[in-house]
This record gives sequence, structure tokens and C-alpha cells, in this order.
Amino acid sequence: MILLFPQLFLSVYQYFTGNVFKGANNADISKTLSDALLLLWRVNSLIEFVEFLRVVLRGIFSGNNYVHCFFITQGDYKLEDFYTNRKISSSLARKYQNISSCDCITLTADDGLIQNSYVSLQEKVSVVHVKDNTDNLSKDLLFLVCAKSPIGDSCEFDLFIRHASECFTRLKKQHPSDIEAEKAFAQLPIELDSATDASTMQMILNNYLSQETSSEQCCILLVLHDIGQIVCQIVDDEVLNFEFCHPTDEGLFSHLCRDAQPYCNHDLTQSDKEQLESLFGSEVHSSLCVPITDKHSRQTIGIVCLCNKKKNNSGRFNLNDVAVVNAVMAKTWTVLASSLTLQKERKARQECEAMLQIARNLFTHLDDVGMLLGEIIQEARTLTNAERCSVFLVDKASNELVSKVFDGIVTIDESLDPRQYDFENITEVRIPLSQGVAGHVAITGKTLNISDAYSHPLFYRGIDDTTGFRTRNILCFPIKDHNGVVVGVSQLCNKIKGPCFTSYDTALAEKFAVFSGISISHSLLYKQVEEAGSRNQLANELVTYHMKVDKDDIVGNIPDKQLTLQQFDENFDKFCYPPRSLCPDHKIKACIWMYEDLGLISKFHISMHTLVHFILMVRKGYREPPYHNWDHAFSVMHHAYLLAKNLELNDKLSDLEIIALLTACICHDVDHRGTNNAFQVNSKSALASLYSSEGSVLERHHFAQTVCILSTSGCNIFENMKRKDYAQTLDLIKNIILATDVATHLQIMPQLEDLAKNGLNLSSKNHRMLLLSLCMTASDLSDQTKNWKTTKNTSKLIYKEFFSQGDLEKRMGNLPAIINDRERACVPQLQINFIEHIALPAYKVLANLFAEYIEVYERVQRNLKRWRLVEKEFLSRGLPNNDSLDFLTDEFDRHLFEELGET
Repeated sequence: MILLFPQLFLSVYQYFTGNVFKGANNADISKTLSDALLLLWRVNSLIEFVEFLRVVLRGIFSGNNYVHCFFITQGDYKLEDFYTNRKISSSLARKYQNISSCDCITLTADDGLIQNSYVSLQEKVSVVHVKDNTDNLSKDLLFLVCAKSPIGDSCEFDLFIRHASECFTRLKKQHPSDIEAEKAFAQLPIELDSATDASTMQMILNNYLSQETSSEQCCILLVLHDIGQIVCQIVDDEVLNFEFCHPTDEGLFSHLCRDAQPYCNHDLTQSDKEQLESLFGSEVHSSLCVPITDKHSRQTIGIVCLCNKKKNNSGRFNLNDVAVVNAVMAKTWTVLASSLTLQKERKARQECEAMLQIARNLFTHLDDVGMLLGEIIQEARTLTNAERCSVFLVDKASNELVSKVFDGIVTIDESLDPRQYDFENITEVRIPLSQGVAGHVAITGKTLNISDAYSHPLFYRGIDDTTGFRTRNILCFPIKDHNGVVVGVSQLCNKIKGPCFTSYDTALAEKFAVFSGISISHSLLYKQVEEAGSRNQLANELVTYHMKVDKDDIVGNIPDKQLTLQQFDENFDKFCYPPRSLCPDHKIKACIWMYEDLGLISKFHISMHTLVHFILMVRKGYREPPYHNWDHAFSVMHHAYLLAKNLELNDKLSDLEIIALLTACICHDVDHRGTNNAFQVNSKSALASLYSSEGSVLERHHFAQTVCILSTSGCNIFENMKRKDYAQTLDLIKNIILATDVATHLQIMPQLEDLAKNGLNLSSKNHRMLLLSLCMTASDLSDQTKNWKTTKNTSKLIYKEFFSQGDLEKRMGNLPAIINDRERACVPQLQINFIEHIALPAYKVLANLFAEYIEVYERVQRNLKRWRLVEKEFLSRGLPNNDSLDFLTDEFDRHLFEELGET
């Protein structure tokens, strides 16, 4: 039926959807109503008449409105949907005769129009009454417009509706059976009754609509507002090899989604033509797109797209074709939508099964991050049909993305020369976190789906030029941990089947990213658990090999009477006293005395049994290298005790800080192996695997063993502290022990010198921590503050231990440092350098802060002078390095003292 020139209709439609909605004045409305009135009398079909009035009414009423059409017969109290023949009970059926042309009505919640979702309870509704002017029992048309009132002059609008009623009456007289014939024109094919799935239904509907509208091709597109995509899987009766996808806010389809009005076009623009030809896969001359809207949201949820009207049917689409599509989809959309939902649920179930299998595959490789990343690459590639894939982990320390499992082309900035990479044998790729596609995704945490890589500003094609590989499209998505923090990025290149990655690929990749993030997090956690196992193994080794304390030993060392200073030595609390001279049997009780004399036992309610058990466990925890042993620990603790007592630190530091200092000193070298930090790292020992990333390997181990001892049943001397005080004490002990690392001491030395220059601010937490660190260092080196005999003999023990390490390194095929090489070391020179650069500056700071400490500083200076004389004698004799300190006899000491003028 060639009923109306489509271009004439389009001119009216475009005016209403363009000018009126942009705020046309009353004069413009009047002109448009006049034009529409002329076109009205060219209508020769009832269906075309209804479609024409729907377009005009939508423009006349303000807003983005929806227009419904119903038949109503006098004496029948139900409305009949023009397209679906559905009967609706409504109060409107009783009072419609009182409406001359247009009236605004109010509907109650139980009205059938609201119950069946034609309008919502809150909406303003206008009714336009188009009458049958014959004398017999009339069957009128009611147009329900979701708006309050028309724009423009009401008299002109009334005139238009009266003419519309005359046109309606004329059409009924010309074709008495036209109403039933037109309503029945969309009788659906019987094949639909046997269709069992959405795909089959779409094929049947496509063929039927093509036949009824005399078009060459037809398809039904689904509008997915949640992901902003229009998708199509079937054209005519063929399933596409790959899903057609297009954004809802671009090109031809954006108008359909926004306006929800048919779009008829016989003079296609080049962009529209390309868009439709990519959908149909053939040349397109003309098209008709009819949107399907949801009754509740009024959003476009589907689009029926027809192309190329056949020449023997004028070659041009018209309003009758629009009516055919609307009638067919009104009858079938609900069933089709249900089938699509079922299909979606089946697909979701298949996805779940696939994801569960992927999870099983990923979680079998938690023990090896490299293998896990390889598995992620393989699964991501398979899941999305990608040609290549790369997975990068975020390295926060260097602000880089790192990939050691490489299977793709990296999109990096031009500043990075791609020739630096051997893509055939590459072992690691590092990309700045601020550059490239992967870097952008890592920073923003949002997926990027790039359909044309070369046109995207973040893509750098230099690597393609270098390798000969061509990157067409990219899907890059973040991998996040359970806290939502980006831990990695996966980058997929080149969709194998299809022009680009689809919205479905994006959704699937983001689901896959959840499993990847969990597996990577658990793999890293697994590594931490392994490290914890290593720590536990070391602790168990320590306990089983070293630290068995008999109950009799505990009871035997508990003092049976009040301890006094005289039990040890009358000079025990003086800086001049050498603690190494104390009888070994008295050292446990001397430790108890130091805690007691400083008032710590009573202040912290320490059980004597617990204190003795703790000290015995600490003593057991020390191995027996020549120097770093229990005797050294006792000496260090003793000097800390002297500092607290003679410098009256209890007036400057808190009780927690005092007990932390004393305890840290006795524990600071527990389980020392007679080798230094460099040896642990170079030999890749178990300690290095646990602590090398943090630095201060041995010091961290000593603290860990301290905590282990405190955690042993019956050894926690802090058990009566409040939880907050306990945590603070452990933090203090940790920081104090870490201060024994010479590297740490040298770092804070400038701050200590400023402290000596500008004074100590006891209200500053940082100043108090610096003072505690300085006291720890002074105590650790305190053998240099004693008489010459103690200093000399201790040096022999130190270098015996150092040289033992050097011998071990040589057996391992390594060259030891000079300080550890007995064949290259000059011990007096080493001692002089150590005192001048490490010990003396520390003691000078303490002497500047506390006048009581000047005597200690001066004693260190005298010992330095003696070492210079020893160096002179050493060089004059040309002594060999092996056991080179054996010449320091009593006779040599007397000669040395004479030169210094000492007696």
C-alpha cells in the first residue's frame, strides 16, 4: 500500500522532534498544525492514520512523551489496544464521551491502564478523542498521551482534531471492514508456536517482517543500557560469526535510543550507510528502524532494522511498514524477551561452569607465581579469542608494571626504545606506570576496550614497526585484590573472530579478573605462609637445639636472699668496671640485680620465676662464636644499666623505655651465627630469604627470636603490662635492636650530632628514640671503653670471628672483605679506623649531652692512642697477619704504658 509520501511525513516528524522540543513559539506550532492538516487528507489507511496522529501528538504535547491508541465502542466499558486487541478495564471507558477533543484526566491506582503499565500513577495523562461521526453505534479512537496539555493555541488544536475525526469517519466509510482487516493484518506465522529458543524466534520474525514489509533484510537489535551497547546476533535467518556491537550514544542508533521514534531514511549519509552495511554485510540503499520501548521505563529496549525496500513495492518505506512492525512486536516481544532472558540465564550458567573450571586451573598453581601468570594468560586468551595476551604486576617500589611471563606486544611510550627488547627470548618487561595503555588502566583501575589501536592516543606503534606484528585492537583490564587495589593488568591483543573485542568480552574479562586477582593475592599470601614456615622452622630449630631450660636450673638461679652490690663487685655500678671479668656463675643473678636495682621488677610486677626463666632462655639462645655470644650480651646489658643508673636516665626516659633498652641489650644478638649481614645475603641463607628485602637481616632475626622467647610459656616478663604498653615496648625493643646495624647508626649520626649541638628535647618522641639508639650503640661497643686489657683481649675475639667468616667465604669460592681476610687485614689499622669513625663520634655525642660520661669518652681516646702505638710496632716488626695480636704480651703492655707516660 502506497499511502503517503514518506518524505512529506518525515518533514513533519523532523519538525516536531526538532523545533518543538527546542522551544518553538506558538506561531511555529500553528504553521506546523496547518501543514499536518494538509497531509492528513492524503492518508488512505487506518493504520497509517493512527501512526501519523501518534507522531503529531507527540510533537504537539511538551516533553519526550509516549502515545497509546485504543478503540472504544459505545456501551462497551473496556478499552481495546489498537495493536494487540487487548481488553483493558478503565474508568476512561465510561466518561470518554464527555471529552470533545482533548482533556487532562486523573487515574486511580486500581485503574486498568495503570495496572497494565500503560501509564504510571504519578504521570500526567491527556486523552485525545477522535470520533466516528456516523449515526450508527460508533467505534471511536482514544489517544492516551503521557503529558498534561498541548503546546500552542487550543482552538487550532481542536480544529485539527475535528478534521482528524472527519478523516477517521471517511476512512471507515470508504472501507467498512477496514478496521478488522487492518487489526488482523499482522497474523503471526504458525512456526512461532513451535519455536523453542530465542534464536529460532528471531529468525522467524526476521523473515516474516521482511516479507510483510517487502524488504530485503531484517534484524532485531537488543539495547543493553547497563553496558551502553547495541548488540545483534542474528540477521535474517543466519547467526553471525561474531556479535555485532555498537555504542548506544554514537551514530544512527543514538537517535533511536534517545527519541524512541521510527527512523525512515532513503538518502543515507556515508556514516549511517557504513554503520548499516557493517550490520547487514551487504550494500544498503534505504532503511527503516523502529524502536521497541519498555512500558515501565519508556526506554528503548530493542530496535527492528529493515533495509532495502523492494523496487516493485515503490522502493520506499512508509508508515504502513512502521505499523506492521509495531503490531508484530507488540504481540511477540513479551515472549521473545522471556526467551532471551532464558537464553541469557543458560549462557550465564555456562559462564559460571567455565569460571569454576578456570578457578580450579588457577588455584593449582598458587605455589608458583610465574606458572600462575602463564595460566592466566592462557585462560584469558581462550576465553576472549584473543591472539596475544600479556599480564603485568604492579611494582609499587619502582612505580612500574613488570611482566616476567610475556606473550604479547607492549604498548609503551615512544621514549622507550623497543629495540632494547629481544621479543623472542624476553625474560622481563618493565613499563613506567604513567605510560601506555596498561599504565593508564593500572592507574585508573578501569577497563579499556580499544577497537582501533593505531588511532588511540595511548598506543605506541613503534614496537609493531620493530617486530612486524600489527596490533588491531586491545582489551586491557585491571586485576584487583580483595580490597579493590590494582595488583596487576592483563592486556589482550587482536580479537581472532571479529573486528574488535565486544561488550560481552569486556564483561567476561572483568569477571575473569576477579578470579585472577584472588589467585594472585593468594599466591603472594602462599609465599608469605612459606616464609612464615621458614621462620617457624628456624624458631623450632632454635628451641630444640639450643633452648631447653631445666626447671632445676630456674629454681637454682632464683636468689634465696636479697641481692646486694657486694655480691658481684664494689665497682659493679661504675663505668670503669669490666663485666667480662665477672664469674660466669654470677651473671644470671647479676642480670636480675640490674632489673631490680633500676626498680623495674616492682614497677612492672615481674615474677622472679618468669625473669629467671627468661634470662636463662636468652642465654640458651646465644650460640658460641668467638665474640657474639652470651658474654658479649651480658657486657652490653651491663653498660646500658650503667647509663641508666649513672646518667639518671629514669628522669629523662619513661619506665617503658628503660626496660625496653635493658631487654633489647641482652637480646640484641640472640642466635648470632658468627657471620655478618653481607654474608647472609651473598650466601642466600634462610635468614636472607626472610629479611633481605627489608634490610638489617641479622638484626631483624634477633628481634624475631626475642619475640619467640617472650612468647614461650613462662618467659614473658611483660605479661602484666597493659596491651597498649606491651605493644609499645615491643616496638621500642625492635627499633633499639635495629639501631645496632652499623648502617642504621651511620644514617642517624648527623641527627645525633645536631642533638649534641642544640640540646635534647625530652618532649620530642624522636629525640627520645635517638637517645635510646645512641645508648644502644654505646653499649654495643662498650668493650672499647674499658681498660686496655679488656679492649685488647676483646679485639682478639672479634677478629677471630671475622677471620673465620673469611675462611668460610674462601671455601665457598668468594673473595672476603679485607676485614674478614686474615691474609690481607692489618688489625691495628682496622681498629683505629673503627674507633675513629664509628665508636669515638658516638661517645663524643654522649659526653656532650652528659658530663658524667666524659670519663668514658676520655678512656676511649686513650685506647685509640694505644692502638696507634700498636700499629707503629706492628709495621716496624713486619709481622705476619696470622694471629698477629699474639705479640701483645704483658711485657709489650708495660713498654706501651711507659711511652704514654702511664703507670
